[in-house]
Amino acid sequence: MTPVHNEAENVAGLVETLADQHFQDFDWVVVDDGSTDDTVARLAAHDRARRARVVAKANDGGLIGGSAYTSWRFGVAAALAEREDHTHVMKLDADVRLAPDYLARVVPLARGDVGIAGGVIVSRGMAEQKFHVPGPVKLFTREAYHLAETLPAAIGNDVMDEVAVARAGLRTVVDPAARFTLARAIGASEGRVHGRFRNGRVCRWTGYDPAYFLLHAARYLVRRPWAVGTIAMLAGYLTAGPGPYEPGLKDAHRRMQRRKLAEAARGPIAFWRRAYRVEHP
Repeated sequence: MTPVHNEAENVAGLVETLADQHFQDFDWVVVDDGSTDDTVARLAAHDRARRARVVAKANDGGLIGGSAYTSWRFGVAAALAEREDHTHVMKLDADVRLAPDYLARVVPLARGDVGIAGGVIVSRGMAEQKFHVPGPVKLFTREAYHLAETLPAAIGNDVMDEVAVARAGLRTVVDPAARFTLARAIGASEGRVHGRFRNGRVCRWTGYDPAYFLLHAARYLVRRPWAVGTIAMLAGYLTAGPGPYEPGLKDAHRRMQRRKLAEAARGPIAFWRRAYRVEHP
């Protein structure tokens, strides 16, 4: 399921990446979240196989307001209502470009006690921890999706969903060999500075441990827009307020981060390799 808002420049690549997948046993719903450009027309022009089923929805607040998540859930509800035999649910953003074997690797992982599965970003300068499935490519079992569906439709949802399913006894698994790239910098659909501000707000809302947040912000000093982006992240964090997520979930997330900090303190190089090192193809 793909939520789109003014993604005219990205939909052709998205159609191509899905057409190239070795695994093809999926339905694709695209929710047009109030686009004001020709996103839908370009999608139709490139989707010659008519794989996508497009449904329309009014935009209700932009990224910080959570419109991408309400759109995603809107599309998932439409798909699940039509077919009760769907076993998995995936959020696939328009700027994602999957390796041809991505779905073939990831879909079989999400079963049993694995509720969320995914791969790793191999776009240079966008490395994320390999313990976490990035929001643009997150695959859920149906059970895990319904657990995550109880969370607020707000930014930070793609962090807290993994905490929520872990609390229910389900694991998140990342396959480092399942790879994808992004057509733009992660979190930059409304500009890099806005993305960093949003990142800071997410950190506050999801209960980041203060030491973990400072290390997280420092890591972005070496990514464009460098210091300006880090200042925007700090501003987002400091002005965010408590956010919509319940305290118990934030406490669970904070404990997870403290365990990672302890592991990194015991062996920083080994931790960095386990968390971030990806061999580029």
